[in-house]
Amino acid sequence: MFLVAALAAVGLIVPSSIGAHGAASNELVATVGTPTSGNNFVIALKDSTGALVKHLDPGTYTVTVHDYATVHNFHLFGPGVNQATSIDNPEEATWTITITNGTYTYMCDFHPTLKGSFTAGTVTTPPPPKKLVAQVGPKSTISLKTAGGSRVKQLTAGRYNVTVKDRSTLDNFHLTAPGINKKTSVKSRTTVTWKLSFRAGTGTFRSDAHKRLHGSFRVVAAS
Repeated sequence: MFLVAALAAVGLIVPSSIGAHGAASNELVATVGTPTSGNNFVIALKDSTGALVKHLDPGTYTVTVHDYATVHNFHLFGPGVNQATSIDNPEEATWTITITNGTYTYMCDFHPTLKGSFTAGTVTTPPPPKKLVAQVGPKSTISLKTAGGSRVKQLTAGRYNVTVKDRSTLDNFHLTAPGINKKTSVKSRTTVTWKLSFRAGTGTFRSDAHKRLHGSFRVVAAS
């Protein structure tokens, strides 16, 4: 006993709980239905502690699948993974899967609303939309500016929130660009926000009532 304690103290014996924990961390349990009522609308993917999987590190995992249902199946898919049980029969299965960066979904193919998902690795979040301010009126004026007040001559392709301030009952703001054709009403004042995705090309803005009120800009591809 004293010898074992001494060896453990200097690191020659690694406690078994550490090894077990390391192995268990790559073990997942998938279930659809329940043991008492196989066709219950229950689906889950849990880790070895019983916690619902929300995020995983990339790597190789062993998935123990308990499909208790005769009207559901367990279908797991995402980057590099596409595994499913059958719908008609209960099934026990063991899958070895390799998880990489991305989003994974598990669901019943017969009841698509019965589903869950998790992320893995580093998931890139797109930047928030940039902001533009469009205005027509008062009087005979029209403009498209950045949030900082600079007149727009060139934009980088991407997502934008365009706040349109229509201050005229004689003109409107009409914006066109590749894949975009948005306008306000000529006869009413309004303030709206358009959520747009600009593609490379030429954009224009104008009043449909008075053609002399117009402007243009370029949209260049993102580098």
